[in-house]
Amino acid sequence: MNYSHDFFNGMTLFTLKGDRKYLSSDERKRFYDALSVLKCPKERFFCEMIYWTGCRPSEALALSAITIDLNEFLVIVRSLKKRGNNKGKKFRLLPLPAPFVKLLNKVYKIRKAQSKPDGGEKIRLFPFSRTKGWQLVQTVMKAAGLAGAKACARGLRHAFGVKAALSGVPVTMIQKWLGHTNLESTQIYIDLVGPEERQIAQLMWA
Repeated sequence: MNYSHDFFNGMTLFTLKGDRKYLSSDERKRFYDALSVLKCPKERFFCEMIYWTGCRPSEALALSAITIDLNEFLVIVRSLKKRGNNKGKKFRLLPLPAPFVKLLNKVYKIRKAQSKPDGGEKIRLFPFSRTKGWQLVQTVMKAAGLAGAKACARGLRHAFGVKAALSGVPVTMIQKWLGHTNLESTQIYIDLVGPEERQIAQLMWA
């Protein structure tokens, strides 16, 4: 297996045994298809928010009605992993599929909430604990038949980065979407495009 130099610096998409820490394109689709195992809309939306944006679970749990832009189909995420004086003070705008935003509006009545004086700031989208959030992701992973190092919220976040790289999204845009401070943290997804290009090569072989 051809590891990048980041493997030995702690920034890698593989465990020391060579197991993947990210979902492949097929596994990512299986995860999405398995979301139906969650019958509560709010629980499904939590997992789907991570699926569509690659945000951290703690960042998703901090979202409220005020963070959803219904006109531009965006979500405003507070970057919670920043350190020092920047902790909790940096935000990033992430695009969302229009149908997903419309479902959020229907369930949470976001437009009505945003018309209130506080703009819907007090209406949490996912009113449960980090432990519950972790359990929800695990439930979907199990339903999708996924296990190992990749079958977790971080694996879903990594899968978003890999998918973006395979789709030709510029590395600086992936960095912005994932909230990375350093570009070298994002580079692991670009380095991985080579091994994952088998799906593209198959089109040629056909």
